[in-house]
Amino acid sequence: MNNKISYIIIAILFLSVQSFAQEWLVPGDQRNIKNPLEYNLDNVQKGKDLYLKNCKSCHGDPGKNNALPLVPPPVDITSEKMQKNTVGELFYKITNGRGGMPQFKTNISEDDRWRIVNYIMNFNPNREPVLVAAPKVKAKIMASVNEKERKVEVFAEHEVKGKYSSLGNEQITISAKKYFGNIKIGEVTTDNNGRAEFNIPESLIGDEEGNVNMVVSLGEDYIAEAVLLEEAKVGQNKKVQKLIKPGILWSTNENIQIWLLLSYIGAVGAAWAAIAYVVFQLIKVKRLGKTEH
Repeated sequence: MNNKISYIIIAILFLSVQSFAQEWLVPGDQRNIKNPLEYNLDNVQKGKDLYLKNCKSCHGDPGKNNALPLVPPPVDITSEKMQKNTVGELFYKITNGRGGMPQFKTNISEDDRWRIVNYIMNFNPNREPVLVAAPKVKAKIMASVNEKERKVEVFAEHEVKGKYSSLGNEQITISAKKYFGNIKIGEVTTDNNGRAEFNIPESLIGDEEGNVNMVVSLGEDYIAEAVLLEEAKVGQNKKVQKLIKPGILWSTNENIQIWLLLSYIGAVGAAWAAIAYVVFQLIKVKRLGKTEH
């Protein structure tokens, strides 16, 4: 019976994967519809912003093949597989979704969906790209934390013709450094003098003493070393529940889960029962040996 169930589960999984692997066919009346928005720099740039917000988390960075490892895997928007779609097919798929691909017809306006299509078409080999990646600019960040006022103070500069000058109207990201990566806390934009102040949220949780390691960084368009602000006492104390109290047997600790206590008692009881059974069998064998003699 168990083997039959296993075979059924395997068959269902196989058929599910096969269905996802099938070609995604778009209705004929939708394939050749035209994009009502002009293919220009403004629409492509807005499409890029929308892609970064809604699509990058799954499809990854264009051309880097770093999509999420899903089944089936999301397609890189610069790939031949993606670019063989017509603009109508791209719009249909973004609008309606399928399987792991969500539908965006209720989340993103029709015009913005067409702008995402424009951004994807910016990588089409048959089109002249209107949005070209500019070379990254060298920059510097200086940052400090004001624990009393709960602020991160930032000053940013960038290189212009071999000299550094203030970097105004640029977005700075503040994150909390964790073992598994950085978690974004918030963003702030520099003023015309390259300065900015970020107000640390009251809800930020630190370690048991309220310390937080914060990372201050610029966007991907800049070559700049991030600033690490270590052990800033600006977070709430992390509450760590102690399951075992010093000097108290764990079984009498009020924090112990009942299922764990019962499991322990059951395991100990089973062990003693096994020992008793073995001793009983040994005594029985010994008695039988005496009666035979």
